[in-house]
Amino acid sequence: MAKSDTPTTDVGTGDGTEGPIVGYVGLDHHHAEPYLQTLETLPATVTCACEPNDTFDAESVASLGDVPVYGDLETMLSDTALDAAFVTLSNRDTPAAIQRALEHGVDVYTEKPAARTAAELEPLIDLAAGTDATVCVSYPWQGHPIAEQLKSRLDRGFFGDLRGFEARFVASQLEYRNADHFIFDADASRGGILQWLGIHWIQLLSWLLDSPIARVNASMAAEFDGVDVEDGATLQLETEAGALGTFHCGYYLREGVYDTQLNLYGSGGRSSWDPMGRTFGFDGETALELESTDDDWGATPRRTITHEYESEAGYGGAWGREFVQEFFEARVSGTEPPVTLEDALTVLRILDAAYESVETDRWAAVDG
Repeated sequence: MAKSDTPTTDVGTGDGTEGPIVGYVGLDHHHAEPYLQTLETLPATVTCACEPNDTFDAESVASLGDVPVYGDLETMLSDTALDAAFVTLSNRDTPAAIQRALEHGVDVYTEKPAARTAAELEPLIDLAAGTDATVCVSYPWQGHPIAEQLKSRLDRGFFGDLRGFEARFVASQLEYRNADHFIFDADASRGGILQWLGIHWIQLLSWLLDSPIARVNASMAAEFDGVDVEDGATLQLETEAGALGTFHCGYYLREGVYDTQLNLYGSGGRSSWDPMGRTFGFDGETALELESTDDDWGATPRRTITHEYESEAGYGGAWGREFVQEFFEARVSGTEPPVTLEDALTVLRILDAAYESVETDRWAAVDG
């Protein structure tokens, strides 16, 4: 609907602190509700929203509140004074939205992967470099306490010479999902499960590993009727240092069930972690299993670190909120956000290589 005179809704902390003024872009998205719930826990105020799809009922997004909803982004940016925009549009439409926000001097927190291909994202990096804008791409799993444990141990040499890794992200079948949504449309999204869910582990691996992923060998399948993006994918990955890894993802399971894993193997130690758990959620607990060949671990070479979740609404719960808070802090301090456009470009180059590998039926080098 068009802009109205409806008063804005404060979704800050409730202590009178408003914080940054935020406009939300892209309500017809699976993550809109949880992101808005996250914003409710932070000193931020959502004053407006934009949803280009005029058939989508904005009132169905309960956490949005009673704020004006625009049908196009340019009008919203011209009519309102914003500090930041949260963007959850299709991969196809996200680059243009980021560009418009930057041209209006508005910082951006955007859903991953921020574009369909590396080529679509590259101009934004040049544009952002010419401004003092802050752009953060939503890959909050690297802020998970267990992920940070892994990163710290990798940096300190716990694993010795990293030789191998394996990852898995298997989710419920497409018959239990809204397969008509744009995230399953090839033109809007480019890919399927690899670009929507599997990409989390691709990003996490590219952040964790001390050597970049250099080449990819991929196979994909699209077996669900009426959906032309992959619902299953298997990747072989090799780093510049020669570590070999595998990654498998697919929409294979019954409703509401997940099967995830992230394992690292080195000459000095190994780790095993199920990031997601059996059902999606950020409560209960998760555990990291570690095993070392170091003499200091001789008495107990195999140990487990358990993380108990602090129950909190929103995307990623408490650690998801902290990731968004880091974005807000970065835009004030002028430091880099936790995940930059350059980081997102690295991920998209790996995905480019994966889709190229499928097309050529051979290994593909990761550009850059």
